[in-house]
Amino acid sequence: MYSLGVEAFLAVVRAQSISRAAEGLYTAQSTISHRLKKLEQILGATLVERGKGKKEIRLTPTGEEFVKLAERWDSLLRETQILKVQGPKLALSVGAVDSLNTCFFPPLYRLISRQHPQMMLQIRTQHSEELLEEVDKGLVDVAFVLRDRSLPGVHIEKCFVKPMVVLRLATPEHPEPRLLHPTELDPNQELYIFWGPLYQEWHDTWWDPFCPSRIRLDSFHLISSLLQDPQQWAIVPSWVANRALKQGNFSVHRLSPSPPDAVCYKITRKHPKTCTLQSLKYFNDCFDLQRQNEPD
Repeated sequence: MYSLGVEAFLAVVRAQSISRAAEGLYTAQSTISHRLKKLEQILGATLVERGKGKKEIRLTPTGEEFVKLAERWDSLLRETQILKVQGPKLALSVGAVDSLNTCFFPPLYRLISRQHPQMMLQIRTQHSEELLEEVDKGLVDVAFVLRDRSLPGVHIEKCFVKPMVVLRLATPEHPEPRLLHPTELDPNQELYIFWGPLYQEWHDTWWDPFCPSRIRLDSFHLISSLLQDPQQWAIVPSWVANRALKQGNFSVHRLSPSPPDAVCYKITRKHPKTCTLQSLKYFNDCFDLQRQNEPD
């Protein structure tokens, strides 16, 4: 890739003007135009529309698509320059599903930051299937998912198991946790989230699958905001419930018969990159310490 051309292109995109881009890079307008033209020749496509009398630039459809690629290239170039100047650093790419990254892992990330401030952490939040693919491709070093799937280059292990519990508003009548039977819960008052096929199978044994819940969510984030009536309820992993307890006046109840436990799987490459081995060791040490302090 033509680095000077990418730099000129991004400067023009950010400044929305070739003249202002030239000022920002302390160079002449003709130099910016020449670099853009050379970059377009290399790519075989026009990126910026040009016209006499136009003060503001306009990107072509190809130019709009190229912005993200140019930003990635620029970021990689900067990281390469830092590596050249400072030498190799401890770095680790960590991925987890949304509920874990939000409710379970923040104390872990803080612990790593305190104990290993030299380590560069890249944290990703993605779905389980996406993370499995990312680890298999070597784009993520370690990830935590709620489903297991066999992939040739991936090592997967059961990490921890937590109960699925009922979360609802605390009331004077029921201020303390108690054991609930599924028939005590009105399906019309459920805030439903899909937690996997095993959970769905259990759910369908107690509530009619052909009469879906009135409110269905694709993320747990709205649950604490939407639970406004004591009759409303949601079934969530205990780590989500524990976070809700810290944020508001909620109560958590076990179920009997209970749904399948939430299982967290840790996935890594079978043959991790040599440069990440030390970082993985530090991460695993901190993770083991954090797991010991996490309540059920």
